[in-house]
Amino acid sequence: MARFLTSKQARRRLAYTAMSVLVAWHTLAMAVAPSPDSAITRSARALFHPYLTLFGLESEWGFFAPNVPTGFKFQYIVEDVAGKRQTFVPRDSLSVFHPAWIWFQDRYKLVMDYHKIFGAATVASLCEKHAALNPLAITLIGVNQKKFLSVDWLNGKRPFDPEFVDVNQLEPARCPGK
Repeated sequence: MARFLTSKQARRRLAYTAMSVLVAWHTLAMAVAPSPDSAITRSARALFHPYLTLFGLESEWGFFAPNVPTGFKFQYIVEDVAGKRQTFVPRDSLSVFHPAWIWFQDRYKLVMDYHKIFGAATVASLCEKHAALNPLAITLIGVNQKKFLSVDWLNGKRPFDPEFVDVNQLEPARCPGK
């Protein structure tokens, strides 16, 4: 005797199948996006490119060795009209577990890498943020970590110790209207 599916059962199976296909597609896309460059991955990226772009997943995550990215820290100095200088490190105000932490890290890295494009807007927003300090100028500083090995850690050193960083300090930029 043949057993037929009711329309409710058919919809459930169809929904389950569609969700399974979506999970498989997304999982494959997440594996292809950061994978090392090769002829196969270039082909796969061409297939997944619209999906990866739509959800902002096309960036290199850098979790495939040996190209693990080094650390970066952004800081800035606010100089007020009296000449007093205060240093701020934005990443210290967020937990590394906060979803926005990576976004802020990437944002400030781009600001430092393309300071001629983004520097003035960043300085203006920081001047506005610290208006209570009556800022005169802002100095943007990017601290890039150099190679740091596990043996360095075992020897009591830390990734942002002075010997393991390159500091890129820009010229102080005056706040708008000052």
